[in-house]
Amino acid sequence: MPADVAQYGIAFFTVAGLIYIISRWMDRKDEVNLVEVVQNNTKALEQVTAVVQAIQLSLTRQEAKIDELLERARREQ
Repeated sequence: MPADVAQYGIAFFTVAGLIYIISRWMDRKDEVNLVEVVQNNTKALEQVTAVVQAIQLSLTRQEAKIDELLERARREQ
């Protein structure tokens, strides 16, 4: 009878240990995934920023051209 209780105790702690190890491994895996997500989002934001800057530059050039055309139109009148 005491041997049975001891075996159940060992089995219980073995299962608990395995659950703990697996949960720590899953937490670590989630941290790695989180790092990967942050890196991907950073790259995406950098690309979006570059596109926005290109659009702003294009708009600035277009505004300058429009101002130039308006100035020419005013001079001709």
